[in-house]
Amino acid sequence: MEFKDYLYAVSSSLLAGYSIENAFIESQKDIMELYGEKSVLIKELGNLKRRLGMRENLEKILQEFAEESGCEDIGSFVEVFCYAKRGGGDFPGIIQTTIQRICDKIEVSEEIETTIAQKVLEEKVMSVVPIVVLVFFRFSSPEFIGILYGNLFGILVMTFVLFLYGAAMAWGAKIVKIEV
Repeated sequence: MEFKDYLYAVSSSLLAGYSIENAFIESQKDIMELYGEKSVLIKELGNLKRRLGMRENLEKILQEFAEESGCEDIGSFVEVFCYAKRGGGDFPGIIQTTIQRICDKIEVSEEIETTIAQKVLEEKVMSVVPIVVLVFFRFSSPEFIGILYGNLFGILVMTFVLFLYGAAMAWGAKIVKIEV
């Protein structure tokens, strides 16, 4: 999210007429205002500003940042950015495309997490329903449930059903244990 906001700021700076290097430097202020000192990016942006002040190559700085971050989105952006810088590309367009892809990725991830949370809740409800039904019948119609527990065959069947119920609960918990 911080990187996406940083790219918004860089794009705005470029559209305002700043050079590429100055746009990257000026956008640090926006991130500082949005996220404060506790920002994940602020340290790296301070390093970027310092290194640009020493006239290091922006491409090299961004490539090292992408490697250190380990983020696929940052790596893809830096790769495209470096090619465009060498070949003379539309930087605001590249940045807007990157921002859109990051936003799409975040949106899809949130949708998946919402769906998974829904399925986890369904699994929990479905695990509790059989117990609630048995307790309900036990108190409302003890003679109906008494048949299941009053003889050897009923006890064997209900013990088997208990094991199936436990296995179904374990299987359900395993199915909904999905990481995005």
